[in-house]
Amino acid sequence: MDVTAKIITQFIRDLSFENPHGLESFKPGSDRPMINANVDVKAKNRKDTEIYEVELNISVNAIRDEKKLYIIDLKYIGIFEIKNLTDDVKEPYLLVECPRQLFPFARRIIYDMHSDGGLPPLMLDPVNFADLYEKRKKQN
Repeated sequence: MDVTAKIITQFIRDLSFENPHGLESFKPGSDRPMINANVDVKAKNRKDTEIYEVELNISVNAIRDEKKLYIIDLKYIGIFEIKNLTDDVKEPYLLVECPRQLFPFARRIIYDMHSDGGLPPLMLDPVNFADLYEKRKKQN
């Protein structure tokens, strides 16, 4: 049987933005800041149903001369109904395919937050969730 999935809903669970130095962080002629982005994924079943909650955590921060310029933290949730999900594909499906579907929406939220905070545009690079999954699996 083929796995079938649909997104029931998606939403922001938590969103934090800190820009303590405002526009002075991006004066003309300044060195480019070092921008770090970290992505984490969690998934859980809703009480033995075909409903799964997938949490995509994205943290972005910029540093220049050991000074934090800004921090963005986003917890973005997708509620999925997934049928025919067998144990052999459950973990990779929830931690690779589901966040792959959520990422474009989360990336747009971060882009808007970055821009609305008075910062230059920031478009996060696509994330290879399969690679991320494999790396984390090897660590554990």
